[in-house]
Amino acid sequence: MTMVEWAVFTATVPVRVEQLALMRVRVRGWVADSKITDHARHDVVWAASEAVSSAIDHLRARRGGGVAEATVTLHVDAEVLVLTARDHFAWTDPGRDPGSIDSLMVMREMTDRMSLTTDPDTDVSTLIAVFLR
Repeated sequence: MTMVEWAVFTATVPVRVEQLALMRVRVRGWVADSKITDHARHDVVWAASEAVSSAIDHLRARRGGGVAEATVTLHVDAEVLVLTARDHFAWTDPGRDPGSIDSLMVMREMTDRMSLTTDPDTDVSTLIAVFLR
């Protein structure tokens, strides 16, 4: 029987600009100890930061501020690292600035598999991004 290495990281942070750098530091520290490629490390840190950034943008656009949290979870096993981000993300907002960078399109290019679903009852989106180790 083969043992499978795996680890989980979860961070829930207030949806505020000053949390972006802290989230990147925490994710970068966690993935540094994970057995994944340097390229995947960079992509995972960027994706986690972008998820929180998109939550910030969405909160500003929808409520003009307020208190909210974003949760980013990372799971690594023998083959993949999976990032799950859950919140009200700007990627699903049809009213976003058309001149802004399409983060979802960029993330699709960086990941091996990705899905974004939205619960129609709660308007909560869940992003799942898979990176090969």
